[in-house]
Amino acid sequence: MGWRGAGGSGAASMQVIPIFSFIHLLLGSYFFFGGLLMFVGGLLEWILGNTFPSVVFLTFSAFWLSFGATLVPDFHAYAAYAPADAISVAEGLQTRGFNASFGFFLLAMMLLCLVYLVCSLRTNVAFFIIFLTLVLGFGLLTGAYWALASDYTGNAAFANKLIKGGGACYFVTCLAGWWIFVAILLAVLEFPFQLPVGDLSQLFAKKEVRNKSNV
Repeated sequence: MGWRGAGGSGAASMQVIPIFSFIHLLLGSYFFFGGLLMFVGGLLEWILGNTFPSVVFLTFSAFWLSFGATLVPDFHAYAAYAPADAISVAEGLQTRGFNASFGFFLLAMMLLCLVYLVCSLRTNVAFFIIFLTLVLGFGLLTGAYWALASDYTGNAAFANKLIKGGGACYFVTCLAGWWIFVAILLAVLEFPFQLPVGDLSQLFAKKEVRNKSNV
């Protein structure tokens, strides 16, 4: 959201894709915190038999690894879109093909999070907020990249506003994530006080319960 100069809040006026203008600095975080840590977490959740968290963790592990790989020049993700006479392969980031294609990637993530949002209705309020804001955030970013694909220069300011909106949604995602993270640690360590997460497990009756009630 551009706080204290972070992010790409002023990048639109410089004709640089807002998100890609600074995140090369965070590649290590994407690969290790986002990719590796969530992959290990997903495997451990699978071993414990927690299917839903496992699928979510592994999905986002793949997302962060894919996102990070897109930014590594050796993968030629954006270089493939650069014009033949380009001075730098980074010019591929400004092409219609790259922005439109990346928008579809974000759209796929939005649809995945929409499925997770529905499933979270059987978990808790914190998870519901996480997936709700992820759906909104990915939707806004999809619109931003499609706007850039339509007219990179003319829509740069509008795309930057959409990206800031997406950043605001992800900020709420982070708050909810930290809340449930602390709540889980307090519960595991059996602290005398707990953070409420808003249990939703009773919102819908389980399948076997509904079947028995119909007998």
